Amino acid sequence: MTPELEMAAFAVFLLFCRIGGCVMFAPGFSSPRIPMQIRLFVCLGVTLSVAPLLHAGMLQAVADISPSHRPFLIVKETLIGSTIGLMGRFFLLALQFAATAIANMIGLAGIPGVPMDEMETGSPLATLASISAVMIILTMGLHIEMLGAIIDSYQVIALGAPLQPDVLIANLMKTVTETSILALRLAAPFIAYGVLVNIAIGLSNRFTPQISVYHVTTGAVMLGGFLLLHALWNDWMMLFITSYEAWIMRGGF
Repeated sequence: MTPELEMAAFAVFLLFCRIGGCVMFAPGFSSPRIPMQIRLFVCLGVTLSVAPLLHAGMLQAVADISPSHRPFLIVKETLIGSTIGLMGRFFLLALQFAATAIANMIGLAGIPGVPMDEMETGSPLATLASISAVMIILTMGLHIEMLGAIIDSYQVIALGAPLQPDVLIANLMKTVTETSILALRLAAPFIAYGVLVNIAIGLSNRFTPQISVYHVTTGAVMLGGFLLLHALWNDWMMLFITSYEAWIMRGGF
């Protein structure tokens, strides 16, 4: 293999490392329900599709790097891609957290759900919300915008530039803060509903101790929670997808 061909292959492999790190955590593609071979072929296909756009600049950067520093470069590219995918994953985790909190507020905490996007069993409402969110992301083509975030990341952190962990950690903390506020906004109406319902049940149980008001009103509390969810579902998912789209449109950083 000639030196030029070796550098070209290594440049493509570095691009594969950044894309593969992103796919490991990106919403939808990181699901354990997708076979590992499918994810591998997705990474290879995306890498070969994006390589012509970045290959010229990457060749120059690879040529300036000594062979002894290439293993560190592989680790760096994987970390950058994983950071981008993990920030996108935080949005889905915030949605699942809000859905789990809502399930506790409306009386669905003891009902196990079917694990679809995760290996562990969660609440059925969290499963419904995560599947809906992933389908909306794929339908709106936001998974394609993730590729744009990877391409734009080379302008923020160039291939030959030294790794700055403080920049990655700062972006992760910024995303954690944003998604935490998002989870609170999603769950706020149902938290208020749960607090009001529990106060009402507590007062009713105080005035009529002969009747187990809590067990009698369980079905009514669940019905009221479902009606509230039905009324807010469109706005609920719109709030999530708007926040996710705003993050991905600014390049993931």
